Amino acid sequence: MTINDKLSQLKKTIEEIKNISEKLGNDNIFETKIGQLNKEISRLKKGINESIDELDEILGEENDRS
Repeated sequence: MTINDKLSQLKKTIEEIKNISEKLGNDNIFETKIGQLNKEISRLKKGINESIDELDEILGEENDRS
C-alpha cells in the first residue's frame, strides 16, 4: 500500500467517524426532544383527567338536581 493509499484510507476512516459522531449527536437531540414531548404528553393527560373529573362533578350535581 502506498502512502497515498494509506492517506486515502485514513481520510475515509476519519469521514466515517465524523458521520457516526454527527449521527450520535442527532440521536442526543432526538432523545432530548422525545423527553420534552413525553413531558408535554404527561402534562396534557393530567389536564384532560382533571377536566374529566370536573365534568363528572358537574354532571353529578346536575343529576342530583333532577
